[in-house]
Amino acid sequence: MRREYTREERLHRAAHRVALHIRGMWQEKGSSDTRLLNPPLIPDELVIAGRSVAVGAIYREHVVPRRVIVAACHSMLKQSDSDATVEEMAAFIQQHLKIVYVTPEEAEHLNAPGVRQHMPDEWLAGGDIFIRLERAGIIWETTSEAVQHGVSGPTE
Repeated sequence: MRREYTREERLHRAAHRVALHIRGMWQEKGSSDTRLLNPPLIPDELVIAGRSVAVGAIYREHVVPRRVIVAACHSMLKQSDSDATVEEMAAFIQQHLKIVYVTPEEAEHLNAPGVRQHMPDEWLAGGDIFIRLERAGIIWETTSEAVQHGVSGPTE
């Protein structure tokens, strides 16, 4: 009989699975792929944090660009590619991989040169993961499902 997992367990398992794939690819060729952070390996339903209050928010925006997350994982692997590092990477992925739905116009602003695939220069891993949205002037709300799972919304 198949076991039923909680959302938190599913997210942890998915992040761990992706961390193993990132490590394996990094060991074999010195890099990996940002697409590992997408479905089906990590379903969107596990990482959706909210939605822009603007009408027409249909564009999936990773609040921390996938490139930034994968680069951080590669930095961890340069220090050690142990099983403990895989756990550290999985925790990092869980903390930083979040999606907020924005409008196409808001997405255009976030995809501007120098903004796309980057966090602000002063941002440090573990800091406010929603700072790109704030800097872009995007007002968003936490979805009710995200609130149930402990995702905090934008600060006033």
